[in-house]
Amino acid sequence: MQSFFAILKDSYREAVDGFVIYVMLGLSSVVILVVASMSFTPAEPAVAMEAIVQRFAVIFPDKGRSRVISASFENRYSASAVKPEGDGYRLRLSVTANSSRGDDPDNPQAGDSFRRTVAAWLKQPGRTVKMSDLAGKQQPTGPGGGGPPPPEIEFSFNHEATIEEQRAVTDAQMEEFLRNQFAVHAGLTASVQRRQANEPQYEFDVTTTGGSAVRGWPHTMKMFFGAVTVSEDVNLGTVLWIIEDQIINGVGGAVALLIGLIITAFFIPNMLRKGSIDLLLCKPIGRVQLLIYKYIGGLTFVFLITSFTVGGIWLAIALRSGHWDPRFLAVIPLLTFTFGIVYAVSTLIAVFTRSPIAAMIVSIGFMLFLYIVGQVKTIFDRLRLEERGDNMPQWAFTLVEILNNWLPRYKDLDKLTSKLIADGTLTEAERRTFGLASIEYPSWESTILVTLAFIAVMLALSCMRMVRRDY
Repeated sequence: MQSFFAILKDSYREAVDGFVIYVMLGLSSVVILVVASMSFTPAEPAVAMEAIVQRFAVIFPDKGRSRVISASFENRYSASAVKPEGDGYRLRLSVTANSSRGDDPDNPQAGDSFRRTVAAWLKQPGRTVKMSDLAGKQQPTGPGGGGPPPPEIEFSFNHEATIEEQRAVTDAQMEEFLRNQFAVHAGLTASVQRRQANEPQYEFDVTTTGGSAVRGWPHTMKMFFGAVTVSEDVNLGTVLWIIEDQIINGVGGAVALLIGLIITAFFIPNMLRKGSIDLLLCKPIGRVQLLIYKYIGGLTFVFLITSFTVGGIWLAIALRSGHWDPRFLAVIPLLTFTFGIVYAVSTLIAVFTRSPIAAMIVSIGFMLFLYIVGQVKTIFDRLRLEERGDNMPQWAFTLVEILNNWLPRYKDLDKLTSKLIADGTLTEAERRTFGLASIEYPSWESTILVTLAFIAVMLALSCMRMVRRDY
């Protein structure tokens, strides 16, 4: 262990000798300060509750379990008498439905729209239509027409319910429907009790828990300590998801990997220089142990930088927004693990060439190659799912499958990280309407095992070269 800390200290000295590490820490501090300058002002309870209940027009059949999106705009929802109670609020929820006269029990339009909506919510979705069919087969594959196709979203337009099904809807089922709507659209836990009212007018006493820091509560976001208004009446979770996933994990993660590779690309070549390696080999430490310690030293360096940046951003967001979800902190080990893939390649090239420039160029090129393979795999999976890959040669699908099975799961790690962040920020309704719930995510086990196997092979080849080489 003493040898490990000595090598880690040596790696640290190499890192701080250049100005890049200071620039990196400075940029991280600036980003943390910018995030700390943000303010998230929750909407007034009466305004927020009115905005939340307006979303109830969007429903998810099968008691909210279906990914299919449906909508019923015939009902008018309104919230009134909103008052604080405990850690939540008490309010009166009114539903004004449209009644359809008709004595024919087989007439699907008989009854009223609220009972029809609850009956449709209780059932499996009927006929569904994919968003790609609505938009046409020539829909763009991504923003600006490039990149992987967007996740498929299905809509259901079947709101029919017989008069018997409508009359069979009980008060308990109405209350269950509204509880589910509060949970799905706002992340609020609610207790609902129906009051007596003349149908098609419905009234419910609602008590919620969770306060105003829940992910579905409308907020006004400002930056630079209130100087610039970025958004108004946007769900808190949506804003946090954009910051944490799209900006920090997406753009920031790529920049962190790139800079980390540039800094650590010098660690092993400098160790293998004539004079340095002679001194190290005279000490009671094996060559394999020396190389592995140097590799772990590079990972530790990136882990500490990532911990400072991500931890600082998470703390700033939590303090400013009141949303204390720890899942964003998973970016720290996952980004370090992702870095371990390309750093293993950098280590192999460094041992063979003793050139930091070669290690840097090859590892960055390999990272780009993995990204391209992941993007192509996503596109091919979507084409196969939508049965639109007939014009593509079969060998292309086979080649991508082979590459994905044998190469480290760089893109899969990114998908799983994004899923963790989305689960911690977005409401269930947002995940489904954004198409995130329809994505086929890889398993953690296969992703980690295949990636670990690749890293082990790269390090094994590096150690073999290190042992056999005459220094």
